[in-house]
Amino acid sequence: MTNERGLADAEHLHVVAIGGYAMSAIARYCTQLGMRVSGCDVTDSETLTRLRAEGIDCVVGHDPSHLVPESGARPDVISVATAVRRDLPEVAAAVDAGLTVLSRGETMVFVAGTKPQVAVVSGTHGKTSTSAMVSFVLDAVDAHPSFFVGGTIADFGTNARYDAAGEWLVVEGDESDHSFLDFRRDVALVTNIEADHLDRWGDSFDSLVAGFAQFIDTATGPAVLCVDDAVVASLAATRPDAITYGATPDARLRITGYEPTRGGCVVEITSDGDARPMALRLRGRDMAQNAVGAVALAGATGVDLDAAIAALADFHGVARRFEYKANLNGADCYDDYAHTATEIRTTLARAREGGWSRVVAVVQPHRYTRIQRHGHEFGDAFDDADVVVVAGLDPAFEDPIEGVSSQIVIDAIRAARPALPVIDRPDWDDLRDVPWSVARAGDCIVTLGCGSITNVHRDWSAEAQSR
Repeated sequence: MTNERGLADAEHLHVVAIGGYAMSAIARYCTQLGMRVSGCDVTDSETLTRLRAEGIDCVVGHDPSHLVPESGARPDVISVATAVRRDLPEVAAAVDAGLTVLSRGETMVFVAGTKPQVAVVSGTHGKTSTSAMVSFVLDAVDAHPSFFVGGTIADFGTNARYDAAGEWLVVEGDESDHSFLDFRRDVALVTNIEADHLDRWGDSFDSLVAGFAQFIDTATGPAVLCVDDAVVASLAATRPDAITYGATPDARLRITGYEPTRGGCVVEITSDGDARPMALRLRGRDMAQNAVGAVALAGATGVDLDAAIAALADFHGVARRFEYKANLNGADCYDDYAHTATEIRTTLARAREGGWSRVVAVVQPHRYTRIQRHGHEFGDAFDDADVVVVAGLDPAFEDPIEGVSSQIVIDAIRAARPALPVIDRPDWDDLRDVPWSVARAGDCIVTLGCGSITNVHRDWSAEAQSR
């Protein structure tokens, strides 16, 4: 990447792959800072539609002509998503033209520099929900937070906001491309550490753990660590000043009770010997753990413990995190971003708490490299499902790998759970009738995956109208 000028002097930013959560957040944040922002993505989407409504010029496809739009105004800076190939004609043309081309991490250095205090949440799972909760708490206590998270916060209707009145910026830090190490962090939180994206860490889990250690050690202020995770606990052992949380007995903020309710759950938090109940509108032990982490991080920014607990009672969640979509054929349909074995297992456990007759899991394996490396792990992820429908693999931007397909996941599930019905639906059109051909009244259908599987709910709604 070339970085001769940077965003501080830019008037016009062009975002490549603007439809992704991180890049759309960059577009929104920079627009609110007063920049002109444009962008493109390979396909149209609801995200692009919303960005256009917010005044951001979005086009479909990747083409060098985007660098000289109809208005004739060439962008000053190009920001490129991690997954985008650097030989993409649009990016290559920008480099040839001498434009400043920034990676996502380089762009985030600028974003973090817009505020005097930066709280960064990272981890393999739960970072979006946790960073959204922290943002919500700070907003509830009138701290006027700016935020940059990997999903749309239901209560705010956006994934990014710049608020000139506040000191704190809450950022979801992404370990997948090392970008969480690129920018300043005054408070750092780690939810958990699991083997994922190892292709970007030299195929070494030890390198990934070392990256998280660096993330913690180079923070200018407190480290907030979930010690229910064994790897995170090992890092906490080297930081006696860390603010720890979880159900582990020696955690500073300890989960000492959990009770599902009709509308969510109640969590008991014990701190310094005092137990406090925290009511949430979200169910699931993972969400309870995330909420306690959010309370701990909010406390590190100066928020009173009881005020943080009270605020989260009104938090409504994040898009694609067990998000209710519709009732079709008498079955409640939910959508979830879960795409690793651990995330799927956790999401289905949450569904099991809901009291539905059956849980129908519709999973879309994601990325050839992930399934090649971790496909066998999915066998034990569906213990709380009564039926599993497996869609065709979503490659993202990856080239095919010979012998790698959704069949690896199917074989793993069937080997681990021979009695569990597993239905292969490799073609998209074959998914359109799932609420009618597979599910029945009283079921919970939950789609699982970080790719295009979320769009099937749109098709299901259209199918329902035609029936």
